[in-house]
Amino acid sequence: MQSILICDDDPDIRAAMKRTLRGYDVVEAGTSREAMALLRAYSFDALLSDFNLATGDADGLDLLMHAKLSHPDVVRFLVTGNRDLDIATRAVNEGSVHRYFLKPWDDDKLRAALVLVLRSKA
Repeated sequence: MQSILICDDDPDIRAAMKRTLRGYDVVEAGTSREAMALLRAYSFDALLSDFNLATGDADGLDLLMHAKLSHPDVVRFLVTGNRDLDIATRAVNEGSVHRYFLKPWDDDKLRAALVLVLRSKA
C-alpha cells in the first residue's frame, strides 16, 4: 500500500483529506516541523501540504522544497486555500510541487492526479 503524508494545521482538513485518500496508508502532521521529522523517520510515496501553517516554523512551500531536496522521489502536492498567484508561481517555478490544488479540492480530481503522478514515478 502506498503511503502519503499530509500536513495541515487544521485537524478537520486533515480528516477530510484522509477520507479523500482512503485506500492509501495516510499519516498526518499538524506542523511542518512534525512533517519533516516524519520524512526523516519513514518512507513516503507522496506529501500533500497546505501553504499556510499556523505554527510559523515554515510554510507549506518551504516543507515541499525541503522534501524535494531530501527526498526527490516523493510526489509533492500543494493543497491550499490561499489564492495568491505569487505562491502558485513560486511553487511551479521552483519545481517544488507536482500539482497545485485550491481548497476546497475536488476529491475525484485530487485522487486522479495523485494516481497519475504516482504511476509516472513507478
